[in-house]
Amino acid sequence: MDTSSLKNSCDNTFYEDLFRTVAPTLRNFLCFKFKDVDSAGDMVQEAFLTLWKNCEKVLPDMAKAYLYRVAQNQMLKLVDKDKVRQKHIHFVSRTTHNENPQFQMEFTEFDNRVQHAINQLSEGQREVFLLNRIEKKTYAEIAEMLDVSVKAVEKRMHKALLKIREVHKNI
Repeated sequence: MDTSSLKNSCDNTFYEDLFRTVAPTLRNFLCFKFKDVDSAGDMVQEAFLTLWKNCEKVLPDMAKAYLYRVAQNQMLKLVDKDKVRQKHIHFVSRTTHNENPQFQMEFTEFDNRVQHAINQLSEGQREVFLLNRIEKKTYAEIAEMLDVSVKAVEKRMHKALLKIREVHKNI
């Protein structure tokens, strides 16, 4: 297809042809790189949706590269989220077996309260809280990872801490 006459990627025929030719290879690329077949298919769909939303800004000759970049960034965000969840699960599930039964019981009770409070947070608040407090990421690093402003990260963390205090008081 000659794309030189198109000013952007909003042409339906161009978009459909692009989907037919690029989607299978993009999915295979993501599967190979991240070893997650289900998420790869989802990320391809999300990438094409993002292209459609931004089609006026994307030149047709750059559409394929744009799709690969968007899909790869989305998959990296998903991998980072999973890493945070896994580290958090490992962090919370660690207990010291050398302590007395009273300490273990109190620790388990405290752990349950912490889990309950964290589970009450919105997804965005929980993500920022865990990245900052467990992963020890700075607000700037978190903002870059989540593709939001530092102010947005600060606001999410502030709301998360308020919510945790509120839940802790009510337990």
